[in-house]
Amino acid sequence: MKDTQKTKKWIFPAVGAAVVLLTVAALSIFWANNAPETVDNAESQVENVTPAQEEPNTTDPDEQEILSFLEGLAKTDSIPALGDVVSEDGITNILIIGTDERTEEFSDDARGDVCMLWSMNRQTGAISLVSFERGTGVPILSGEYQGQWDWLTHTFRYGGAQLMMQEIEECYKIEVSHYLRFNFYGFITVLDTVGGVDIELSGAEAEYLNQCRTAERENLPALTAGVNHLDGEDALQYARMRATDSDWTRVERQRKVMVATMKQIKSMGITELLTLPGTVMPLVQTNLTEGDFFSLMLMTPQMYQAQLQQETIPLRGTYGSMVGMGGRSLFAVDFDTNAKYLHKMLYGKEE
Repeated sequence: MKDTQKTKKWIFPAVGAAVVLLTVAALSIFWANNAPETVDNAESQVENVTPAQEEPNTTDPDEQEILSFLEGLAKTDSIPALGDVVSEDGITNILIIGTDERTEEFSDDARGDVCMLWSMNRQTGAISLVSFERGTGVPILSGEYQGQWDWLTHTFRYGGAQLMMQEIEECYKIEVSHYLRFNFYGFITVLDTVGGVDIELSGAEAEYLNQCRTAERENLPALTAGVNHLDGEDALQYARMRATDSDWTRVERQRKVMVATMKQIKSMGITELLTLPGTVMPLVQTNLTEGDFFSLMLMTPQMYQAQLQQETIPLRGTYGSMVGMGGRSLFAVDFDTNAKYLHKMLYGKEE
């Protein structure tokens, strides 16, 4: 028993490098997609609203933007993916779920506003990060609303992480049995804990970030064109920025924040690194076991060196628009085409 206890004490700091790297990367992109434009923005207008009550025009600004985009798409039908669910030894798929609470605590009545797959290949060392559009129309596979169609983001409210994993698995035919869940609280804490990140800013980006600073932060040194060291709040605003150009450019910023965060973690000393799990782990809900984390720890060297593949699903040209429950407009997706793409990306399978 004594030896077992020693082993457990060793495992927790040892897996820290792996789980922190995965967590911070996930939080970087999660906040980029969901953080308010300023830190103290008002809460979402659709908190604690049942599906029957929720109307398309009562959504928050991000959802209204999606609905406006959907209105310009041709009406069509979804195309189901064919074949069996694909799995392969040596490949670990973890669904990263970002829920929409504005508090430190997790809620059962949240939406999964971010739904991303983190896939790691132990043989090749490849890491793939796949973002699933939250407005994707999916068939609700279990629960009170089974058989109806709604946004992917809403399925978390209907059945939690288990239902979201089931939706991704069945719609795209890829095995998903693990998840990590975050909410809005974590980003600034984690980024400040690792010491912030170095990001190269354009003049327009620097000016925008300076304008985003709250009154209590106005006395900080002004950001300028060139490389700047951003703390958690400035990094959040950078990852969220789209007013200066477009949402497509915002995606590039998300990747820059993630890469910069990885570099920052790599530069930390072992003592600093081993203190991170105590900060990071309370920010996470997960079904990963101690053994799973130990496997991640063994992949830490590969994580540091891997070329990160990234994609957004559905692919361009593979979706239209449809109407689901509550009269909401949804992306009508060609799941079969997207599933084949993911099988090639994650498993190297040609179909």
